[in-house]
Amino acid sequence: MLHRRTLIASSIGALCSLGTGRAFLETSDLKLEVVRAGVRGLPLALDGFRIAVLSDFHLEPFTQISFLKLAIDAANALKPDLVVLLGDYVDATVESIHELAPALGKLNPRHGVVGVLGNHDHYKGAPVVTEVLRKQGIEMLVNGGFLLPGGRGGLFLAGTDSLKGEFELKKALSACPAGVPSILLSHEPDVADEVREDGRVALQLSGHSHGGQVRCAGVERLMLPPGGRKYPFGSYRLGSLHVHTSRGLGTTGLPVRLGSPPELTHVILEAKA
Repeated sequence: MLHRRTLIASSIGALCSLGTGRAFLETSDLKLEVVRAGVRGLPLALDGFRIAVLSDFHLEPFTQISFLKLAIDAANALKPDLVVLLGDYVDATVESIHELAPALGKLNPRHGVVGVLGNHDHYKGAPVVTEVLRKQGIEMLVNGGFLLPGGRGGLFLAGTDSLKGEFELKKALSACPAGVPSILLSHEPDVADEVREDGRVALQLSGHSHGGQVRCAGVERLMLPPGGRKYPFGSYRLGSLHVHTSRGLGTTGLPVRLGSPPELTHVILEAKA
């Protein structure tokens, strides 16, 4: 691990010496990504349903609460119907959740805020993260889900635990009524192959990879974590499954982003025949 980080740091240093010092500025260069997702069987009452997606906060030491508050304000400005949080709230210490949670409590979508856990939350203390977020009124899904009413049938929203916890896809979808379309929140994007085989999910929203965090020849693959190497950023179509992987907000390992700026995602659902 030390050799890997030394190689990455040396590569980034070389790039900066060639005039790409802007890399470090990209850690606060928030970009809005708009994703239109066709969902077969979506009730017409939910056509145009808007979801704001925030992921990979990694509060401290590199990502500061001031930047995360700007991202939260930007999410509120979208006036979404729902906000989803895709995990990795903490980084160096679980104690930072006590600073982040009240800021996340300021999110005010029409249908509430729903979150799942990430691998870093498990490293530092998933029970604490879950409890503190729930006290802010955030619905934490750990291999569970619920029905969002709207028209005939509605829309099922499911969330799995991280692969570093107890990832159980079938349990997360067990309460989904037959014939009702579903959206899955799952921190690591590469579970999409298993999700596709299941066949019940129309849209999977994930984070974890930071889009590589540094995207340049010789470095990008080194920065991609296990579970985030096959579908590392952007949208993918796997048969009837649409996968979108957010680049997330924060940084870990190194305080740098290059070619992979922080992302706020605005998902717009569209009824598909």
